[in-house]
Amino acid sequence: MALKPKTEKKPAAVDEPFHNEPSELDDKSHAEVRMLYRESTETLRFVKNLQWKTVGSTLLTFFGLVFIAGFVDANAGLANKFMAITLLLATSVIFTLVIYQFWMHNEMRKIDRMGQQMSSLFKHIRAIKSSREGNLHRYTLLIFMSVVVALGALVVHLALARIALVGG
Repeated sequence: MALKPKTEKKPAAVDEPFHNEPSELDDKSHAEVRMLYRESTETLRFVKNLQWKTVGSTLLTFFGLVFIAGFVDANAGLANKFMAITLLLATSVIFTLVIYQFWMHNEMRKIDRMGQQMSSLFKHIRAIKSSREGNLHRYTLLIFMSVVVALGALVVHLALARIALVGG
């Protein structure tokens, strides 16, 4: 087994000192942009929270439908009505999750636009996470949430079919 020749480690290149360029906005405009920026970031947190609560409450509703069907020993007719409700709810929730995603996209566009008016340090820090990476995270979570809702509907369907078979 041949050994690799040792290479000299070069010291890491020293970056030039960072020079911060302040925002060109006057104080009042800067305060307005900061207020709008804060509102947009709070809206993003609100919408993300709303997405997860929507998924969670949908799954709880699915559980409730299965529980009620089992409790009353549902026949095939009631099970079919519950399944229609489940499909309608699942479709509506997935559509709502997509609308939430558009809402977040619009807030991100506002944040990006406001960020252009801030200092160079602010821009430098915001550039650490690329918008492409952020979009990948958001859309991956959207797909995950949609799949969870669809799988929940499938579980309801299987449970209702079994309940109707036993109870009907």
